[in-house]
Order: sequence, then structure tokens, then C-alpha cells
Amino acid sequence: MSTVEIRRATVKTVTFHNPDNGWSVVKLVRPGEERPFTAVGTLPRITPGETVELTGTWIEHETFGPQFSVSSCKPVAPEGREAVERYLGGGAIKGIGPGLAKKLVDAFGEDTFDVLDNDPGRLDTIPLLRGHKKDKILRAWEESKAGREVMFFLQAHQLSLGLSHRLIRHYGANAAALLKANPYRLADEVWGIGFLKADDVGRKLGFPDDGYERIRAGLAFALTRAAESGHVFLPTGVLVEKAAELLQLELDVIVYTLDNMAAIDSVKRDEHGNYYLPWLYHAETGVARRAAMLRLGLKALPAATVESAIVAAEKHAGAGFHFSPEQRRGIAQAAGEGLFLLTGGPGTGKTTTVSAILRVFTQAGLDVKLAAPTGRAARRLSEVTGRKATTLHRLLQYDPTNRGFLHDEKTPLPCDALVVDEVSMIDTALMYSLLRAVKPGTRLVLVGDPDQLPSIGAGKILGEFIRSEAVPHLHLAAVFRQAEASRIVTNAHRVNRGLAPDLGEGTAPGEPREGNVHFVERGETGSLLETVVEMACDRLPRRFGFDPIRDVQVLTPMNQGPLGTQALNEALQQRLNPKGPALSHRGRLFRSGDKIMQLKNNYEKNVFNGDIGRVLSVDTEENGLVADFDGERVSYEDEALDQLTLAYACTIHKSQGSEFKAVVLAIAKSHFVMLQRNLFYTAITRAREQLVIVGHRAAVHRCVDHNPAIERFTLLAERLRESAR
Repeated sequence: MSTVEIRRATVKTVTFHNPDNGWSVVKLVRPGEERPFTAVGTLPRITPGETVELTGTWIEHETFGPQFSVSSCKPVAPEGREAVERYLGGGAIKGIGPGLAKKLVDAFGEDTFDVLDNDPGRLDTIPLLRGHKKDKILRAWEESKAGREVMFFLQAHQLSLGLSHRLIRHYGANAAALLKANPYRLADEVWGIGFLKADDVGRKLGFPDDGYERIRAGLAFALTRAAESGHVFLPTGVLVEKAAELLQLELDVIVYTLDNMAAIDSVKRDEHGNYYLPWLYHAETGVARRAAMLRLGLKALPAATVESAIVAAEKHAGAGFHFSPEQRRGIAQAAGEGLFLLTGGPGTGKTTTVSAILRVFTQAGLDVKLAAPTGRAARRLSEVTGRKATTLHRLLQYDPTNRGFLHDEKTPLPCDALVVDEVSMIDTALMYSLLRAVKPGTRLVLVGDPDQLPSIGAGKILGEFIRSEAVPHLHLAAVFRQAEASRIVTNAHRVNRGLAPDLGEGTAPGEPREGNVHFVERGETGSLLETVVEMACDRLPRRFGFDPIRDVQVLTPMNQGPLGTQALNEALQQRLNPKGPALSHRGRLFRSGDKIMQLKNNYEKNVFNGDIGRVLSVDTEENGLVADFDGERVSYEDEALDQLTLAYACTIHKSQGSEFKAVVLAIAKSHFVMLQRNLFYTAITRAREQLVIVGHRAAVHRCVDHNPAIERFTLLAERLRESAR
């Protein structure tokens, strides 16, 4: 089929338009013709009355007959009074409807566009268009012009329509000019694009492979990718090799650019020749410096007050309860230190120890605050201590004006003591923000489990604090007798010691064996997925009275694959929430009632990476939804929806800091590359009442046997030791 050009056609109706990918079905009319034709394909957002130029081929559809399959589409200016009126009144310009379009064309005729562009003062002759109304119309006209210019520009360079919509929203009228000057800025400024997409744009715009901006962006990308993998820095050789592989350039060109970047501090080079993103360098060195400062101005608490509070805590815990010698030592030490670490696994008494520490602080008249990295972790801390706890982000109070936290060195937190739980989740940047906000002399108690997965963000704060031996620390190891009754607790500790969990035989819920850990072995991937869905949606809720959405959480090691979060969420949504209007966004469907998760810290909306909520309503026409996160209504529209995903199933990494009544864990040989001991241990310890493991016994043994050291480039332990001298 030969390519056909249709130089001018006017949009009559838009039958369908998908805002995510631009796929459209429209009816158009050519000049001098009355009968419309149908065009299909990826198109910009066009409206009735617009005139376009099309390139494509004619095809024959089995049901709908002849259609024009579009390969490119360019908007062109309409000609003639009638066409101008149709365009303006068709909805292309916000605020101009058919009535106002007629008044404009009646007043200015074919010169209407020229008036809007060059002589807007003439609009004052139309009574409806004075003052605020006129300003609003002119702003909308400028935005539409910017959109048309960017569309022309991107179409000429074979760039996607989806990207053009995002650029128009982000940069407005300056989008085309900014892109022509430096397309690599997209990697820094537009969330979700990254270097690879920016490099694709740069290549299509003709930017040289060895240009400074490209190499600079590639090096920054290599460091950013390393930070996303947990590294705080990269040694020179590692960074240069990664950048050379990415950019396909010689090493000396990259080294020259790297030296230049270090000279102007766009990257930070430390005394060992390691390279950091500047904010990560300041965070790592700042954590060490601020941690050492917490001992300054510390006032000792009376020993009698500490002992009295410990005795009172024992009485509160119940008849016959007594703290172990190591717990007593930890409580007293926490009362006398500016910074104290309390660690331990499940069932080792962390909760009772923390409660006693809080009682000591309260009886000493200290103003105490409690916090945790996530909303779920904060709620659990509140439940176990009986005191109000908040997330760290809410504690520190984000200020959108300054794009930083309200509480820092100049405005410290108004408290005398602070207890923070789930510290293994805290990355280097967040820990620096926390320590900046804690004034010297405040008692800071950090609580966590060092055997869980490290933070998703850069660094391994808890592990480095422990490794430094520069921070007072108590690790609780003995499991209390009451906790040994839970097979969740005993199996977690077995796995942590490198022993296979006690899975038993015939342990699926509903079968004879009692207990709260159940293993269901399945061979085929398909039957495994079906079993996960059955356990989460039917078997566990029916036997234990759980709400399948609120109380049960499906966990899996990976996002992709036949047993990844994407496949599981689609199946679980189809079972638990299959009906009602659905908002489609980048291959995901959202309905009212869906369980969702936030994927990115959004300080303006006050929701954070890993927060779980529920969809309250969807608006398919405006491409938006409203969700509930811990009682707060949050609105999303357009590209902000990129920050959401379904959360019936989530990765084990994303479940950190959360605890659920019941967990269904999918663990199979297809997850091989991800299977390791701390991942499995973390998954087990997310379950409070019931744990069902569905999968392959060989995969379980792989988890237990595979215990690699967590290699992350960070020097925090060394810096902590240096600052403590």
C-alpha cells in the first residue's frame, strides 16, 4: 500500500481518544466534500473544528469499511471565516465556546487569529471579553499555541505524542526552545523520563555523541542509577566504566568531563577519589556530623527515676513479668545517651523495652515524640505503645515553598526525646533530614531489625551505625517464651539462622494441622497464581473472617513475570473489584474501591513512597481519581497517575515497615534471581496472625541457603568513627 498525503481536512467529530497513548478514531471532512471519512491511529489531542494535515494509508476494516490509517498528523491553521469559527468553538481553546467564537469572528473575521496574537487590546470592543475574562482567554490561547508548536517540533523529529503532551504540561510555551537548547535537561527535570529517553530525544535532534551535556547527563545518570540500587557513591573506576558502557565513548573523554564536573561541584569528589551526587555527599557527611553532636548538652536523668519507671513498666506488663538483664541495661542506657540503637527480631521484647523507655522519659518530665518511616509502621507503633506516632515526613513537616522540611537546625523539633521505629527502612537522605531537626541534648532512640532488607534508597543506615561501633547499641537476641507459640516467629528465626522453615505437610488453611504458617506447594505457574488468588480472596477470609482487601496482603519478590505484582494485581482486581467505571492509565485500570500504593514521595500531596490507600472515585472524562490515604483525600490527574499502582499484591521490598493480619507469599523458581535470606525473612515478619506460602519448596530452600553480603558503596561507618573522636 502506497503512502497518501491529505493536505487539509477538518475534524468533524472525535469518536475516541486515549490520552495515555494518543490512539484515536476521528471523522474528518476534506475541503469541498460533504461526506466524512474515518481516520485511526496515534494522534495529538485534537478537537472538532481543527484543521490537520495527514499522512498514512487507506485500509479496509472488516466491520467499519474503509479507514485512513494515520502515520503522521500535523495541525494547520484553518482558512475562512467558517473554519476559524468552527475551530475556536470546537473546544480547542479553554473558555471559548460556540457563542463566543461567533462573536469573535463576527468582530474580526479572518483576522481573529492575528488579533489574538498581535493586537489583543481590540478584544475590549467585545463586552464579554474585558478584564479577568480576557486575560483567561489569552492565557488559554498562548497555551494552545505552545502545544501546537511543540507538536510540530516533535512530529518533525519523530518523537512520541505522549512525550509531547508531558512536555507541554511541564514547560508550557518554552518547551520547544528549551528542548532545542538542551534535551538532556529532561533527565533532571521531568519525572519518569530519565537519561535514556532524553538521550533518544538528543540523538533525534542531532546532538553530538561526545557533547559535554550528553556526557554530563550520562555520568549523573550512572550515579543516580547507583543511588537507586542503594549506593551512596561510586569509586572513580566503577563510575567511568559504567558511563563508558552507557555512552559508548572512550574513557579519556569521560574522565575529562568528570574532572570538569568535580571542579564546578556538579558532582562531589571525596578525599578517597569516590564520586557522589552532591546531595548524597552532604547527607552522608552530615549524618556522621549530626550524630556526634547529639551528645552535646545532654543532662543525666536521676537513677532513681529510671529504676522507678522500670518497676512500674514491669507491673503494667502483668503479674510475674520481669525484664531480662539485657533489657534493663538497654532501658537505662537509652535514658543516658543522646543517640541509642535498640535492635532485635520478632519476639525478642523490643516492644516492651520501647514502652519502658517511654515510661522513663515521661516520668522524667521529658516531652516525647514517636515516629516511623511509613504510615502503617507509625500506626503499629501507636498500637503497641498506646501513644500517638506519626510518619517522619509529617513529623518534619514538608514546606512546598522552600521544597524542604520545615524542621531543621534553625527550627528544631520541639521535643526532649524522640523514638523512631523501623530504622532499617530509613535511607541516608532521610536520616540526614531527621538528624538536622533533632537539637543537641535531645535523646534519640532508633529501633529496628538489622536482619530485614535495607532501605530502598541509598545507604544502609542501621547496618552502618552498628558496624561503626561508635553508637551505643543493644541487640536483643533471646526469643521470649510467649512468642515461641507463634510459628511465624519461630520460622523467622529459623530462616535467619540459615535453617529451613518448619513448613510441615498438609498445612493449607482448612486442612487438619493447626498453626499460623501454612505451605501450599504447586507445580505450574498458572495453578500457582490461581492458588494465590484463591487463598487471598476465599480461603483465608472464609476461615478466619479476614477482609480480603483490608486484612490480607499478597507479597511477591518481583514486579514483572507470571508471578509478579502486575500479573497478580490484575488477577486479584478481577476477583475482588471487577465491576464499575474504570479509569485506564498506561495499561492499568483503576476503579472505585481499588487498593492502591503510592510509588514516589509527593510532598505537595502529603503521600509517600509505599503508602497504601483506597480509591474513592474515578473520573473517566477528566482522567483523574480521588483516593483515601489514612483518612486524607488526595486527588490525582493526568501524569500524577504515574505515581500510583494497584496494591492487592506488592513486592516484599515495598512491604517494609508494614504489618498485615494475613500474608499470602508467592515464592517460585521463576523468582530465582531475587531469592535470598533477608528477603524471605522480611516477608515472613510482615504477617501478624496468618502466613500462607504458595510456591515451590525448592524456591524456599534457595531463599534460606542464599545469603549474600549486602554490598553498598557507603563510608558512613568510617565517618561516624571519625566524628566520634
